[in-house]
Amino acid sequence: GELLKLKGLNFYNMSNVILPDSRPILDELLQIMNENPSLKVEIQGHICCKEVEVEDISIKRAKTVYNFLLSNGVMANRISYKGFASTRPIYPLPEKNEEERIANRRVEILILQK
Repeated sequence: GELLKLKGLNFYNMSNVILPDSRPILDELLQIMNENPSLKVEIQGHICCKEVEVEDISIKRAKTVYNFLLSNGVMANRISYKGFASTRPIYPLPEKNEEERIANRRVEILILQK
């Protein structure tokens, strides 16, 4: 039940495209999964800016990470994904600046089993 906040696993606004600076964090997550073969996680997507989600962006963000892990050899029975829209922001809505908006456009990892 521990939550891994992957600092810097962020996305472009209204998109499931990962920011270029976030790519190393994605690689780090893959490495953690490969080094811990019994680890099972839930990938949790989040959005910024709006209380009402458009086009299931939070789910699409989580699924982007899910698909990355799957395509790099992580077994599907070890990973799941879920979207939380703007229900769990790091910074309260509306955010004060772009830095806070970027921080809220993220994916976090919930450890289900070690």
